[in-house]
Order: sequence, then C-alpha cells, then structure tokens
Amino acid sequence: MAAPLGRRSCCLFTDVLAAYVLIACFLPSTSVSTCSDLYIEPYDILDLVKKQCVVVLFAPDDQPCDDVFLQLSNAFSSEHLVTFRRVEYVPNEFFWRPNEPLKWTSKPPAMDVGTSTIGVFEKKKIDRSCLSQVPSQQRSWRPNAAAYSGPLNAMPILDFINEKCGSYRNIHGELSNEGIHRESILANLFHVASISNFTMRSWVDVVKEKYDINCELQNCRERISDIKNDEQYGISGVCPADSNTQESSPKDSSKTTVDVASKGIPKCDRISVPTWNMFFSRYLKRSKPVVIEGAVNHWPAMHKWTTEYLRSKYGKKEVHIKLAPNGHFEGVEKASLWEDYDSFNIPQDVKVALRYPDLVVVRPATINLNFSEFLDTMTGNSTLHKEDANERVSAYLEYSSIPQYLPELESDIEEFPFIRNKLKRRHLNIWLSDGNTLGKLHFDPFDNLLCQIRGRKELILFEPHDNTKLYEAHIPEALLGFSTKTREFRRKTLMDSTSMVMAPVDIQDPDFKRFPKFAETRPLNCTINEGDMLFMPAFWWHEVQSHPNIEEHRNVAVNFWYEPFLTKEFPCPECRLDVNPYYRHLL
Repeated sequence: MAAPLGRRSCCLFTDVLAAYVLIACFLPSTSVSTCSDLYIEPYDILDLVKKQCVVVLFAPDDQPCDDVFLQLSNAFSSEHLVTFRRVEYVPNEFFWRPNEPLKWTSKPPAMDVGTSTIGVFEKKKIDRSCLSQVPSQQRSWRPNAAAYSGPLNAMPILDFINEKCGSYRNIHGELSNEGIHRESILANLFHVASISNFTMRSWVDVVKEKYDINCELQNCRERISDIKNDEQYGISGVCPADSNTQESSPKDSSKTTVDVASKGIPKCDRISVPTWNMFFSRYLKRSKPVVIEGAVNHWPAMHKWTTEYLRSKYGKKEVHIKLAPNGHFEGVEKASLWEDYDSFNIPQDVKVALRYPDLVVVRPATINLNFSEFLDTMTGNSTLHKEDANERVSAYLEYSSIPQYLPELESDIEEFPFIRNKLKRRHLNIWLSDGNTLGKLHFDPFDNLLCQIRGRKELILFEPHDNTKLYEAHIPEALLGFSTKTREFRRKTLMDSTSMVMAPVDIQDPDFKRFPKFAETRPLNCTINEGDMLFMPAFWWHEVQSHPNIEEHRNVAVNFWYEPFLTKEFPCPECRLDVNPYYRHLL
C-alpha cells in the first residue's frame, strides 16, 4: 500500500523484484590470451551477483580473451565487490535455461561476426521493502540487459563499469580521484558527539534531579509521565519562545519534559545564506544540519499568504486533510489497543520477521474539506470540534504538493540560488495547521530544506550513523477512523502494511528497559523561526513540535525535498550512509 510522502510504507504480503542491468560493448578480438580460469556457465551469474558486481566477456569458444578485457580485469583485481568472468556464448545464444533468453532493457547490441561483447551485471540489491518473499518468484528472477554503444576502448568501458558497479577504480587499479574524495567524505561525517556529551540518558537524569525523582533509570517512565501530564509546570517544548511566536497554551497536551534539559541539548549551527562551495564542503557532504537565518525573508509568500488571501484564492477547492487527536501525528502505540486486534491475522512468516509485532504506527484519519472549511479549524469555528470532547481534533494539511495541488503558490517562493541546478528536486510541499502539532520521531530519505513562513518549529534530531540505537525496523501500521457525526476518533483498522521510517522509541517518554541503546543517543536541537530555513540531511531522525504565530494562530511552512547526496538502504539499522551514485559528478 502506498504511503504518504515522507512516511514510507511497504507491502507485507507481496514481493517486489528488482531489475539488474547488463552493459554490453563490442571489442575487436586481437589478444591471444585465454583467461581459461574465468569460464562460467550462464546460471552461475545468478549466484555471483548476490555478492558481487559481475563483468562478463561474451565470446565464442574459439575466440581468445581481448587485451582490453584483461587490462580491465587487472585494474579491478583488488576490488572485492567486482569480479570478471567469461561465457562461451554471444548474446543471442545466451540462455538462462531452455526458452529463457537474455532480455534487454534497450536496443540489443549488434551481433557482428568476429567481435566480443562485455557485459556488467550489477550486484543484486536486497529487497528490504517487503517482509514476505515468495520463493517461486525468487527462483524465477533474471537480470535484464542494456547495450553499450560508446567508443570501443578501455576508458569509456571503465567508466561504465565504475558507474554500474558503484566502484571507483582508475585504469591502473588504484582509487580514482573520485574514490579518494568519497573515502574522505565518509571518514569526516558530522557526529553530534564531536560537540556534546549530552545523551538521552542525561535527559532522564536531569529530569530526575529537577523533580527529585528517586528511581532507577529503567524504572522512571511512570514518574516522568506523571510530570509530563502535570499542568502546573507549564512545560512547552525544548526552547524559549521567540518574540514573533506564541508559547503553547499551558493546557496544550503536546507538552513534554524535554525543556527541563534544553540547556544541555546542543544546537544546530546558525549561519547566513551560504555559497554553494561553503554549503557543500561544511554541511552537505558532512551530513550536518544547519539553520540558515532569514533565508526566506525576501519571499513574497512571507507577506502574501495570509489566511484571507488563501481563503479568497482556494476557498472552494477541495483538499485532503489529516486528522489526529491532540495534535499528535503518527506516534507508535500498542496494537492491542485496536478493536480488530484479536481478529487481525498476520501470516506467521511475516510475524516472525517483525521486530515489534506488538506495536503499530498510528496513521492519521483523513477527510476531504473545502479549503475554507479547513481554515476554519485554525480558528475554532470548525464543525469538526466538539466542546465536551476528551480529545482535541487537530487538522493538518501536510505533505501536500504545491505543484500538484496549489501550483499558483510556487511563484511566491524561490528555490535557493546556492543549490539550484546542483541538487535534483524531487518534491515541494506545503504544511499548514493551527500550530499545535507534534510530528513523532521518523526520518525522510531526502535532503530537506524546511522553510518557516509563520510560527515556529522545534526539531529534535538524531544522527543516522548507527540506527541500531534508534531501533530502525518495519513497524505495522494502523489507520485511525473519525466520525463526522460524533466527532470522535476510533481505533478501528489494523493494516496489512508497515512503516519503514518511524522509530518505536518515544523521546518524550523513553522506555530504556525495552530500548536500552536509545539512552546512548545524542539529541540535537534545530529550531527555526519565521524567515529561517533548516537544512536537514537525509535520514536524520527528527521529531517536530510546531507552535503558532501569536497573532494569526497558525503555522505555515514549505519544504523542498531533494535527491539525497548521502543515501542508505532502509530499513537496515546496520547500513551506513554512502555517496549517492546520482551525484558521482560532484566528487
């Protein structure tokens, strides 16, 4: 089932098979070498690609190895992720099994007499999107092929091998300049430990001292929860209020005890608008968050997007709104709280693969409203509100594509000159609410430029370098129901899908007994005020507490999502960041 942007979901019961690429080129046969120890049968390739990228020479059995092929093989002799092999077939005679010919993703290579063909099979990627794998489909998987039609010499072939195999070798077998740059990048990633020793364990210790709690670390949750719910402390986030924003009401249920320890939590760098070179060298390639102050003050949206303007322009337009109780969006809770828990059946092979089968990510309820009706929810005049309700109904226009749904607004904002034509933009979204919302701990697989137009956002970030501490995993999903008649929420629908980006830990109420390594994590505070922009690198975990503008009682933000410069497989807690092959040209 497809997930909303930024909250990646996956199927549980279907298998998505990856495609793999073969690059072919024609080489004149001039060498008398035999490379007899490299011979393999076609079916052997299927085993080799599970661990390595396989470069294969297709040649008739009476034809010797080509000098260029041997030269390239020697260049990659120390590259453990790449292996060179030969098959005694030309491409049109290559069959995986009878009646299973090699297939091509593009125009097949010409079958000239007296020529050889080199092919590159990418290492098979692990399909992490689905927990259920169908054995018959796995057995039937075959990589497709794509033909190479470039110059017939070693250097362009070397470039294609490096591109398809994710390797960085030069013709002499050494690391290329790009490979040296990549290694330097991965060795110098930003770690919060370099600026602070404050951990989530420190957070609990400070709370214990502040409120004189006498308990052991792993048994403090009940007392901390009592404090969190005690309205007399007026707790409202992790940072003091900014002059142009409003502190949350003392009765705001999204209050936390995090502010008790806020002095110990390190803060993001705060800079003025940088050049590309500064941004790339100090922040992008180091995976280091940074707040760029006043970056969007010049946007027309800053003065133009009033509630009245949006109502006049889009009032009758239907929009898709998310609803959640008390402003809490997409937290994790016990599955046993849901009505269909006893009747919902997860296949045994999937259940065994789930690390947390007893938990669910709570997806918000949805409703379609006219834009004017949605704007009324921010003033308390909406028909969704119920005065005597136990839970406040929070409405949020989130993950909403500006180009797709509100295209006229794009002229009121500007993509930043220091990044334009450097990174590939994937999405442009608007976020609009009454400002009393809490987005629970998750990551997004995009480099993010988050721009604050009205109100304030407090973000607590955790680095993605060791996700075993954040307990990254598939977590089953559940969908809230909402009745427009009773104006009440209902925990009704467990789903046959999982979230791949949500954390099972709760930074407001940490359970160190179940998640002990979370105590070792180091939080980073990145707060943005009106006119500020936050660069949040891909895969950084973040929890977002929004606050309304004091006069307009709303929170408005825009974010640009870019193809990430540093990427990783997910969910995979042990996987590390690496340079995205899409940006090899930047190395």
